[in-house]
Amino acid sequence: MLQALRAFCARKVGNRGRGAPLRRKGDVLAYKVLIVDDHPMCGAALAMATRAVDSGALVEQVESLGAAEAKARDSGFDLVLLDLMLPDVAGMGGLLLLKHMLPGATLAVVSSREDPAVIRGAAGYGAKGFIPKSASMPDMIEALRKLIAGETSFPPRMLDGADDNPGAHRLAELSAAQLRVLRAIASGRQNKQIAFELGIAEPTVKSHLAAIFRKLDVTNRTQAVLLYQSLDPQPAD
Repeated sequence: MLQALRAFCARKVGNRGRGAPLRRKGDVLAYKVLIVDDHPMCGAALAMATRAVDSGALVEQVESLGAAEAKARDSGFDLVLLDLMLPDVAGMGGLLLLKHMLPGATLAVVSSREDPAVIRGAAGYGAKGFIPKSASMPDMIEALRKLIAGETSFPPRMLDGADDNPGAHRLAELSAAQLRVLRAIASGRQNKQIAFELGIAEPTVKSHLAAIFRKLDVTNRTQAVLLYQSLDPQPAD
C-alpha cells in the first residue's frame, strides 16, 4: 500500500477513477468515509483512493477503535474502512462494534493479514469488502468504486466457507454495549473495573453478562471469552 501511495503521488494522476464521481441525491449530500488505521501512510493512501473515486467525499481518519467510536457517536458515515490490528483491539471485535453503532454504513476491512481464513472471517462478521494492504493504487480505487456503488469487493475465490462459523452468528446478536463488556472481560477486567471504565453501574454489568451468556449459549466467563477470541481468526500455517 505504501508503494502504491508513492507511485500514485509521483504520477500525479489527474483521472479521478473510472467514470464520473459517485454522488448521492443530486450532489446535495457528500459521501462520508471513516478510515480507522493507525498507520498514517496507509490511511493517506486509502483517503487518496477514495477521492479518486469521489472527489467530493468527506474523509475522516482516526487511529484507534476508541476514536472511531467517538466519531460514530457524533455523526453518521456511509463507508468505514477498518484495519484489523489497532492499538486497542485486534481481530473482528471492532468490526462487530462499529456494525452495531453504524447500522446504515458499509463496512470494509483493510489488512495486511491476507489469509483466506481472515478474509472469510471478515465476510462472515458482516464486512462488505476486504482491501489487502498490498493492493496497488488501481486495485484500491476499483475496490472503493465497488463499495461506494453499493457492491461487495473481496479478493477472488476467497469466500468459500464464509458462512460456516455458527459462533459468528451468535456474536453478531450482541449489542454494542454487550460487546464492550465482553471485550473488557476478555482483557481480564472484573465487574467493578468494567463498571468504572464504561461509566455504568455494577448491576448493569451483571445484567449485560447474563444477556451475553444467554445469546452466546455459554454458562461462564471463560466460555464467553473463548468464543470472543474466535473473532481473531489465525492465518493457516
